[in-house]
Amino acid sequence: MPRTIAIRLAILVAILAWPGFFAWLAAADEARGSIWSTLQQAYYLPFSWVGPPLFRLATEGGLAVQPTGRAFAVFFYVLVFYVVVRIIDRHKLARAYGKRKSAVVRDGRIR
Repeated sequence: MPRTIAIRLAILVAILAWPGFFAWLAAADEARGSIWSTLQQAYYLPFSWVGPPLFRLATEGGLAVQPTGRAFAVFFYVLVFYVVVRIIDRHKLARAYGKRKSAVVRDGRIR
């Protein structure tokens, strides 16, 4: 497996496993549960303003994530990952073929 694919796969697994891993740590480590819970909530922080369809306030002062909120967050993060990878790939292809945005077009030819 090429190195770039392995790195992309590892990042994708980290995106998908982040909330589950920290939820498991919060349940397993009662002494530091609030720290692990905070790291789990950081995953959903950009979407927490949406409110009741995706999230609701928990009784202990945190954020209770609904199943639709989990699905939305995963979809959003995977979409952002896909867009970033596409931009990086386009940049690499353009550089490999010598096409730059700063190239000047004269007489129908790129110089």
